[in-house]
Amino acid sequence: MENRPRILICDDEPRMTASIKELLSASGYDASSTNDPRHALTLIHAELPDLVILDVMMPGMTGFEVIEAVDRECCDAGFIIVTGEASIDSAVKAIRSGANDYLRKPFEPEELLIRVENALNQLQMRRDHTNIQAEKRQLENQLRQSQKMEAIGTLAGGIAHDFNNVLSIILGNTELALATISKKEGACQNLERILTASLRAREMIQQLLSFSRKEESGRKPLHLNHVVGESLKLMRASLPTNIAIETDISTAELTTVADATQIHQVMLNLCTNAAHAMATGGVLTIRLEPVLMDGTAGIEGLAPGSYARLIIADTGHGIKKNIIERIFDPYFTTKETGKGTGMGLSVVHGIVKSSGGAIRAFSKPGQYTEFHIYLPAVDTVVDEEPADLGQQLPGGGEHILLVDDEEMLVDMMQQVLEQLGYTVSAYTDSSTALDGFRSQPRTYDLMITDMTMPGMNGLELTRAVKAVRKNLPVILCTGFNEQVSEKNAQSMGIQSLVMKPVGMQQLAETIRSVLTPDSTERRKNPRFLASPGSFVISKANPYARCSIVDIGRSGLAYSHEMESTATSPSDQLAIMTPDGEILLNDIQCRIVSDIPAKSGIAMAEAEQPARRSVCFENLTLLQMERLDNFIHTHATRPLH
Repeated sequence: MENRPRILICDDEPRMTASIKELLSASGYDASSTNDPRHALTLIHAELPDLVILDVMMPGMTGFEVIEAVDRECCDAGFIIVTGEASIDSAVKAIRSGANDYLRKPFEPEELLIRVENALNQLQMRRDHTNIQAEKRQLENQLRQSQKMEAIGTLAGGIAHDFNNVLSIILGNTELALATISKKEGACQNLERILTASLRAREMIQQLLSFSRKEESGRKPLHLNHVVGESLKLMRASLPTNIAIETDISTAELTTVADATQIHQVMLNLCTNAAHAMATGGVLTIRLEPVLMDGTAGIEGLAPGSYARLIIADTGHGIKKNIIERIFDPYFTTKETGKGTGMGLSVVHGIVKSSGGAIRAFSKPGQYTEFHIYLPAVDTVVDEEPADLGQQLPGGGEHILLVDDEEMLVDMMQQVLEQLGYTVSAYTDSSTALDGFRSQPRTYDLMITDMTMPGMNGLELTRAVKAVRKNLPVILCTGFNEQVSEKNAQSMGIQSLVMKPVGMQQLAETIRSVLTPDSTERRKNPRFLASPGSFVISKANPYARCSIVDIGRSGLAYSHEMESTATSPSDQLAIMTPDGEILLNDIQCRIVSDIPAKSGIAMAEAEQPARRSVCFENLTLLQMERLDNFIHTHATRPLH
């Protein structure tokens, strides 16, 4: 036992209590005494002794009555009954009343010490057993909760595919709508909020999937002011109208290292709890401010330094003092069964701690509750996320095979791809898509396929397509799948793995990264900027001279004003020097990228509304010699 065992002695004979107390104190015990049985009962509940030595016959209350009156919920003390009676009935009655032992007067000091030691040993054994049983129950409860969380993780993975399909449709159609309306229109702001919420939902799904797979989140420097402000915008519409929101966000930029999605989750959990606490209305206050901790604040886990303090306060029913210390414990909840998991505040606590911060709760029942969150402030440059709207989207003129079993998703992606300049053959059935591919395998430049589809899934379709045309690039889209990851995608013949929902910017860039030769190929066949006045004449458009943008031994790119993509993947070119000489003629080539004029795609060069990239084929030695001469004379600046 910790420290000295505490023993309370109660006998109505002062000399008896004094002698027992002296003996026990001399033996190393922390002994106290009283001659009043009612006072003894008070001391038992107030001081929680380990052992009580009680006389049986005392005025006002017997030793048996004292034992019966003890509240066993708060006191687990052992008892030794001392009496002058020598009957067996008295001994039996003492044991049945809850005593650990029975001692008859007069007794030898050594006998008392032995009985005391035995009673304390019994008490320790009982406490150990109780602790073991409590730990067992706790472990069983944790196992059940762990199994529930594992089931939630499995469920999350199961529904993620379908949910991400729906989210893809929302995200894609929102982006398409935004691309067709003016920013001055009233609906533009609503669409932008839908887009923001969709992107945040995408991140929260990834957070849920990461949690179910026990993956580490990606923390990075972020402006807390912006994240908190964005959370407030998204939550305003979801909070009841009888709850007023007051904000006091610091104008000073507060930067911390955290996961933005997790900070949104902290805000969501705490503000939702606050709303529940103010069922009849109230005031929700959000305050963000810089603070300097000097080490005297006494907040556990916080080193001296600069912090951002986020305060979320409500005027609800408050939290009772006896449970406020337990609110961050996993599975602890004061809500009715079925209305709370007890995980919300535990998750908040875990997020704050993993971000290097601390959280404290203050409350006065019937008046208010406040949560103070401290996150380390850092002086670090934040990599601003590029806006998804109004960005220059890379496009092309290749032929894409698009396969997904969700009809609305296929329709949306086809619109996006066609706006980017591509020719699209779309299918909602993988077997039909395979038949279409087999009928004209050389007309396709890329396949984009979903992973989870009835009948033939994305991997099976990829294997079947690769059996016909091994070098066809493949982009695999998935909402959630354990079979394929970025690490093993390459070995399966997949050039890129994209997690749904995918935005226009990500889709456009992924397609170009798959279709554009890699850096090794670029180093082997470098490209050079052509001198002004260098032209190319295409057999497809023989009456127009098109400016050469860049050129290399493997191919070239030129600008044009045609409003449609080429009808054939092949072409013949002639190259004209700035002085008007046709240096090369009848160059066989294959079109690898074609962005027509008026495609709606923002180009990097404003003066070049459209461009076409071609790859040379079957150059003769004479053509190669003249091409090298042209590059040396008229295209000497490397293209980076």
